[in-house]
Amino acid sequence: MGKELIAAVKLKLASMQKIEAAGFTDQSKAAAYFQEKEIILEDIVKTLEAVTGAQEQETEALKATVKSLRDELKNKAANPRELSRRELKYRLGKAIAAAWNKDNATLAELVFTPNLKADNWTNPRDVKWGDKGWNIEKAALGTPMGNMSTNDQYLVNPIYETEIMQDAAKQSVMMPLVRHRPMLGASIFLPTRNRGGVELHWLTAYGQQITGSKPAGAERVELKAYTLAGFIPWYDEFEEDIFVDLGAMFLEEFAEAYGQEFDKQCLLANADPFTGAMKAAQITNITITGGINALTWKHFRDAVYKVPAEERKDCCWFLNETVLNHAVNIEDSTGNPIWRRPTEAMPGILDLYPYHEVSILPQLADIGANTPFAVFMNPKRIQHGDRKGIEIKRFDGTTESMEYGELFLRFRKRDGFLVTRPKDNIVVMKTAPAS
Repeated sequence: MGKELIAAVKLKLASMQKIEAAGFTDQSKAAAYFQEKEIILEDIVKTLEAVTGAQEQETEALKATVKSLRDELKNKAANPRELSRRELKYRLGKAIAAAWNKDNATLAELVFTPNLKADNWTNPRDVKWGDKGWNIEKAALGTPMGNMSTNDQYLVNPIYETEIMQDAAKQSVMMPLVRHRPMLGASIFLPTRNRGGVELHWLTAYGQQITGSKPAGAERVELKAYTLAGFIPWYDEFEEDIFVDLGAMFLEEFAEAYGQEFDKQCLLANADPFTGAMKAAQITNITITGGINALTWKHFRDAVYKVPAEERKDCCWFLNETVLNHAVNIEDSTGNPIWRRPTEAMPGILDLYPYHEVSILPQLADIGANTPFAVFMNPKRIQHGDRKGIEIKRFDGTTESMEYGELFLRFRKRDGFLVTRPKDNIVVMKTAPAS
């Protein structure tokens, strides 16, 4: 029993070195990490206290190691190391090269963990690197994860994942605006209420019966998450001097592609696989008769007042910059722009409400008949379900690989999108159908 406990302690002590070397992107992540490590050390101390007998000498040596680690943690917690942008790119590139070459020791050093589960991805916290390779901590001690020579998909270090998603948010209009919900499973049910869900009643006499005071029941809607996969054309050989460029390339390719797809699912998607705000059921439409050139300021004013005042205060416009330019140059009867005089810069509001330019929405020249082109809404009506984890995988099972020898790095991310309470809250501008 004592030998098994000591073996467990050694495994935990080995894991204590994993993330310190990776650094931190901000102070809050460092504080959370060191608090978690302190809990692990407390658990190790309690385990060592239960060891007696022939292993006493080895136990004392381990206690000395724990004390040394505690002192080191206190020093690092007071002065956590932060990664520079260049070092982050270097480590990302080094990990991608290691994943490509199945260099598990380097991946373990950079806290990239194997992902062997199809639906519920492997939790990085459950995976440890030991003398015999990768092990699942929750399984019996020393249980291997299987034949790692056949595995080529790995989860990105959670600290790096946060930085990657911050880059993606800069490429997306909607990501900083919508409501985000963490998801532990494939779906969650959200309660949604209409306005006036709570009924109020005055009691004018002692002992009067309270009737009809039950709030209107909340409607339960399901937010599902699916897996999004992307393929980046990649190099087939890696050298250390290109690790920074490799990491930068992944950051840029992922951020741009994911940011645009995020906006598409929020606004334009039509069961693809989610439904965006401009395609949702029960939205209010403002139809422009006579084509896009017939658009006037009255259409914008009409759209705004279709939304009740208590909802309207948090609403804003979403439209392409070419449509915005057309709108702010609509002229009055004297030939001057209504919202912008000839010497004025582009205003920050559109008929008293903020706007956001979204490049994926239809450009002015592309707006034909029966085409939605702008939406007025509160972006918090869009719920984004975020299942943590970004997976990378060497992928050569493609036609291009067989025919031309072109290889790809595949990334996967799990997300869900749901538009809630669109009725009377979301107004879409569209052109009239062709006559």
